[in-house]
Amino acid sequence: MSARRPPSTASRLLSAAALAACCGTSIAAAQASDSVLERFVGRYTYAGGEAEIKALDRAIDEVVGQMNFFIRGIARRRLRAPNLPSKEVSVFVEKGQIRIDRPGQPEVSAPADGRPITWRHPTDGDVFQVSHGIDDEGVLYQRFEGERSVSRNRFVLSKDQKRLTIHTVITADRLPAALRFKMTYGRATVPDS
Repeated sequence: MSARRPPSTASRLLSAAALAACCGTSIAAAQASDSVLERFVGRYTYAGGEAEIKALDRAIDEVVGQMNFFIRGIARRRLRAPNLPSKEVSVFVEKGQIRIDRPGQPEVSAPADGRPITWRHPTDGDVFQVSHGIDDEGVLYQRFEGERSVSRNRFVLSKDQKRLTIHTVITADRLPAALRFKMTYGRATVPDS
């Protein structure tokens, strides 16, 4: 068995450079993602008015209009109540977690890197895989995946960071088509700099 020679100085420097390049890129990417995420932090108040609520009602009517006549009323009520705009939406980033709060609804916290967690709705007991993160377009997302449904929210921040538009798409086994709508909020607090 031959003795192993220690790596040369050149090979050690090359390895160190490769490691620095690799890790430096990862660190830079993580820092860029963190700075994008920090822009979303704050409290927002509903600013979409009656027009967006009417648009939600039209979107619901389009979906339930494709359903059996006898269940349309029930389906309409079940889709409308939980999807009406909250008075406020707050976004927090704490210890690698994104937390989204809406008054009157349970708060939801999940890792900021998109890893899904199992979350149980405290009122109805439904179980979801929930993930939060920043997508390739620099948009904050929230995804709930249940046994029979998926709800995706994209939080789009205006360039001046004063308006947050939440685009929602809900698909479910019992729905004949996806429900799509948006709600707009104005920034009430600015992130700390």
